[in-house]
Amino acid sequence: MTMQCFGFHQGATPEDFSNLPPEQRRKKLQQKVDELNKDIQKEIDQRDALTKMKDVYTKNPQMGDAASVGQKLAEIGHNIEKLRFEVQKFEGWLAEVEGRLPVRNDNSRRQSGLYETQNTTTANNCAQDRESSPDGSYTEDQSQETEVKVTPTEFDDDFDDEEPLPTIGTCKALYPFSGTISVAEGEVLNVIEEDKGDGWTRIRRNEDEEGYVPTSYIEVYLDRNAKDS
Repeated sequence: MTMQCFGFHQGATPEDFSNLPPEQRRKKLQQKVDELNKDIQKEIDQRDALTKMKDVYTKNPQMGDAASVGQKLAEIGHNIEKLRFEVQKFEGWLAEVEGRLPVRNDNSRRQSGLYETQNTTTANNCAQDRESSPDGSYTEDQSQETEVKVTPTEFDDDFDDEEPLPTIGTCKALYPFSGTISVAEGEVLNVIEEDKGDGWTRIRRNEDEEGYVPTSYIEVYLDRNAKDS
């Protein structure tokens, strides 16, 4: 008969790693906290890119459905909240086990807590800005608005070019994306226009299929000769 209780089931690993010696338990908990914080940052990057896309679609509806992007943003927000809850839970266990160990490596835990606090503050500020903005768009700082704001005319003018732009490099998709062009994770495509500071890079799959993707979603490999020319 197999018992499900962690205290009696020899093969099971408790979520808080309480079956390990203190030092090993601390390392496992710290590793888990680091992994969760990376996942949070990944979700935040995706949220920021989708927020820009929603602003573009809101101002230029023919480019895409802003409502569907809004649904994705809501899902990402829910995911971030769940991940933050997990971080708090594991950091509580980490604080417990570190209290039983000699004072060492406490700085790493403080940095982890600071990282989470900064993310929470940033997310709360972004949410408040979106709610107070009448058109649903927001900027955290006036100077940043100049750098990241995307206007529909930028896309329209680019796609009105009669001659196709030359390839200046390649890129690999780090995450799946669906917008003016759909890409799959790991897909390699051609780069035809660098990020101009608005957070978007123009890519091409073939002669008839090109569009913009968030720069944070891809890893770019520019051809030096093409860039110099």
